[in-house]
Amino acid sequence: MTQQISDSALRVIRHEFDRQILTGLHSSASLAVFKNGIQVVDLVRGTLHAHPLFRVFSMGKPLAAAVLWRYKARGHFEWETPIAEFWPEFGTRGKSGVTIGHVLSHSAGLASSESIPVNDYGDWGRVISHIEDMTPTTVPGSTVQYHSRTFGWIVGEIASRISGLPFEEAFAREVTLPLGLKNTAFTIEQAELGRVVPIDASDDWVDHGVVNSVNSVELSQLMMPAGSMITTAQDVARFYSAISGNGKTNGVPWLPADVVAEVTSLQAEGSDATTGNYSRLGFGVRLPSEPPNQYASTDNHSTVGHGGMATCTGWASLEDDVAVAYITNRLQLEMPNKMRLHDMSKVVRESLIDNADQVKNAAAGAGESLNTGDERTWPGKDWQVAEPEELGFDHQKLAEAGRFQTVLAAGQPYRIMVVRHGKIAAEWNFQSDPIARAHQASASKSTFSSILGIAVQENVIKSENDRVADYYPEMLDVASGQGPKEGRYAFPENDGITFRQLIGNTSGYMKPDEAPGKVFNYQTFGMNILTHAIASAYNLYKTSNPEHGAGFGTLTEWKIRNPIDGSWSWKYSNFDMHTGAKLGVFGYMTSYQMSSRDMARMGWLWLNQGRWNGTQIIPSEWIENATKVSSEILANEPQERHVYGLGFWCNDHGQVWPDLPRDSFAASGAGNQHIWVCPSLDLVIVQSPGTYPSRGAFDSYEQIEDRRSMQGLLGRIVDSITR
Repeated sequence: MTQQISDSALRVIRHEFDRQILTGLHSSASLAVFKNGIQVVDLVRGTLHAHPLFRVFSMGKPLAAAVLWRYKARGHFEWETPIAEFWPEFGTRGKSGVTIGHVLSHSAGLASSESIPVNDYGDWGRVISHIEDMTPTTVPGSTVQYHSRTFGWIVGEIASRISGLPFEEAFAREVTLPLGLKNTAFTIEQAELGRVVPIDASDDWVDHGVVNSVNSVELSQLMMPAGSMITTAQDVARFYSAISGNGKTNGVPWLPADVVAEVTSLQAEGSDATTGNYSRLGFGVRLPSEPPNQYASTDNHSTVGHGGMATCTGWASLEDDVAVAYITNRLQLEMPNKMRLHDMSKVVRESLIDNADQVKNAAAGAGESLNTGDERTWPGKDWQVAEPEELGFDHQKLAEAGRFQTVLAAGQPYRIMVVRHGKIAAEWNFQSDPIARAHQASASKSTFSSILGIAVQENVIKSENDRVADYYPEMLDVASGQGPKEGRYAFPENDGITFRQLIGNTSGYMKPDEAPGKVFNYQTFGMNILTHAIASAYNLYKTSNPEHGAGFGTLTEWKIRNPIDGSWSWKYSNFDMHTGAKLGVFGYMTSYQMSSRDMARMGWLWLNQGRWNGTQIIPSEWIENATKVSSEILANEPQERHVYGLGFWCNDHGQVWPDLPRDSFAASGAGNQHIWVCPSLDLVIVQSPGTYPSRGAFDSYEQIEDRRSMQGLLGRIVDSITR
């Protein structure tokens, strides 16, 4: 935590936090507060474990709903879309008109879970079958009635039907990974139970038997998205900070502002048909009721959040950019619980709003990432298109380049896009779908490099010169006969391979007589080792179950795709291998599927030194170094092979495109996928596919000559620039 509020304000908050424990309201608690995207309060008392976890019950409902928020942002549905469109079996027994919005606003008429046997809770499929057999008890959309348990199962199944993923994996991809929630899940391994703070109950709590139930090992392993979440106050407050930050966290987009506005606006209200309490609901969140309420809000629109069974609250102040999570370990009756949450929220609200200017100034002084915008042009969901003359091209010469492309293609398909000053100047397509996604092959190496730079900056990997085996020892566990082909397996020398050598294709991995760092030898399997090692450093890859981990592709979504509004997909893929190949270690390449526009988006990010619309996505120093020929190649290879940096083909020694600017560089891959970037001309050219051949190995002399032949088109486009 970085302290960004006055000591006096922090003392006031700490005093109320301690008072509640000292007066016996609970024995353990945790409080986390974010202001302007920065954590300013982090308090934990009364726990035995140094890194405690708390059960938060229904506090997890908004986090579960957030998976659908993200799918809504991508255009998968409207709030009024019937659930049966994705889940046909749901549409029986009067449920054909139940919409996604009805469920998220607790007005679907499916509040009761009495028809679902408790013994079936551990079987997702059986639970879903029971829900399919339900009949709404009220007309969908007419009545507010809190869906205490059914909410999570319905939301989870909708998400799975849309994504094709188990809900826990969809949840990781859309919520925990992009927001960096490292301690949040709906189930927990038995080995981690020692971190979980036990729940107890006040003396006047009616059913003390519930204490044993909620603390049981069995419940901790039941997937119940409406009420089984185990997490930390820090993670929940970070989630609400993305909401209070209008969909961004530290300037990085997570949810579009218009979707945030829809989710947090009033969608349903009325006396709850079960409890009689007056409820005001958005899509998965609650708005304040009459004061005093658990958010300590005196108006009815500027705060949203959710509590958890008589123990905790989390909320976001939309006007003040304050996010709070307060979690306790004692079940209390409704009024005493409301008042302890209200009192804590009130002190936090008053302290931070009174100190808002101080917090903001301190944050700026600390060098935090504040998204102040940028005078350059940045693509939104799509690119702007401009006339060539407007972007400094001679229209006739650029047209001649297009005609040259037609002749060069000789009837073969191609897609060419020319981007300058952040706008599309020309787009030429022949027998190719202009918006289809294409496999990037080795052009992906440049994206791999970008993630490595981010991992080093975030100190997840200490240095590019670290030994890879320290992070991914499995790379050495490939014996003779287990490699990709005869004679390829892990040699003792591979123990010293560094991340820099892998991304620079000088590692010599599984290649005899190639000492690490001495020979430029382009390879694929070394890239798989690189991506698995980085993903393992983020705890996202396991060789024992590679197809079910979040994987390096998800890491790319989190770190690059989502912050720049990309739309590409990814999958694991493998070459055909012999039966003894140890694919879980060196296989399972991350295969990106990109449109030309997404490729151009990556090029524009690299051209701008890793910066996107005011936010530094990739460290600029990394891009600067990665796009120059590596020191390993300069020291060990002849001049004509001075062509490669750290995941990029580089022209700083004039050996790739001798007649083109020396600052140009490219991502290149099989299938004629190329992203050529020229910062001095503010120019990005994408070919997907291109038109020049790809002969031989990627580090062969033939391939180098082919790259030089690329000048025919690139040179004509460059020559058409007049200013």
